[in-house]
Amino acid sequence: MNEKLALLEACLFTTEKPLSIEELAKILKIDENEVKWLLKDLEDIYSKDEHGIEVSDVGGYSLVVKPKYLEKVSNLTNHTDLPRGMLRVLSIIAFYEPVKQSDIVKVIGNRTYQYISELEKRGLIKTEKHSRTKIIQTTKEFEEYFGIEKKSLKKFLREKNEKTKGDIGTGHKVPS
Repeated sequence: MNEKLALLEACLFTTEKPLSIEELAKILKIDENEVKWLLKDLEDIYSKDEHGIEVSDVGGYSLVVKPKYLEKVSNLTNHTDLPRGMLRVLSIIAFYEPVKQSDIVKVIGNRTYQYISELEKRGLIKTEKHSRTKIIQTTKEFEEYFGIEKKSLKKFLREKNEKTKGDIGTGHKVPS
């Protein structure tokens, strides 16, 4: 592996938030086209089965655990303070925001109320009274906590949703 590729790999491994091509070009002191070529090389390397990580381009570039290994190592990440059910509710909110609490309850059930209350206490979402329900959206703290901008996340989720036809992992679709 050449020095520039190794430095790129180190950058993507250590970053707390995904890095843009522009940021990587500054760090590596090379032009953006060369960064793109190096990223392609890294993607090729990590696409092989013997690697447990891959290059992610969600909201910028970083190295992430491949989905098939995620459950086995998720307890080692810094986001383990959010239970799986709470993460599911948060992912629905992030995808459909602004979304009605009542629509989430239809899909997840009554535990939604507890999850939303806790997510609001943590500052990851904000709620606004709307008739007999609440309208829910993610906050700036959400972006900081997960190291991704809403618009980048929305684009990524839209692409994933097109592949899965709107299934949110429960066998149900959230009403729009």
